[in-house]
Amino acid sequence: MNPWLFFVLTLVIEYPVILFFYKKQWKELILPFLLLNLFTWPLLHFFLLTTDISLPVLELGVAIAEMTGYKFLMKSCWKKSFAAAFAANGVSYGAGMLINNYFL
Repeated sequence: MNPWLFFVLTLVIEYPVILFFYKKQWKELILPFLLLNLFTWPLLHFFLLTTDISLPVLELGVAIAEMTGYKFLMKSCWKKSFAAAFAANGVSYGAGMLINNYFL
């Protein structure tokens, strides 16, 4: 399967979760959401392919990076940024495991 299809799936899965946390700022959300994912998704795959770091640890790093991005780009508190980033990445990680285990 094309890796960029997985990127699109990540966006489709994560956006509604992030939107839940930033529904009042929905107009300002799309650009930070895309920029953060364009930064973290390729970085995750680079480290996944070039190191022995496990996927759950890399996903934790992605969630921390995105949490920091949402904090500053969306001007939100740390608590909201933490909840949004970890919820979105947890859902997409779980969906990825399901897709990988049952459909590929």
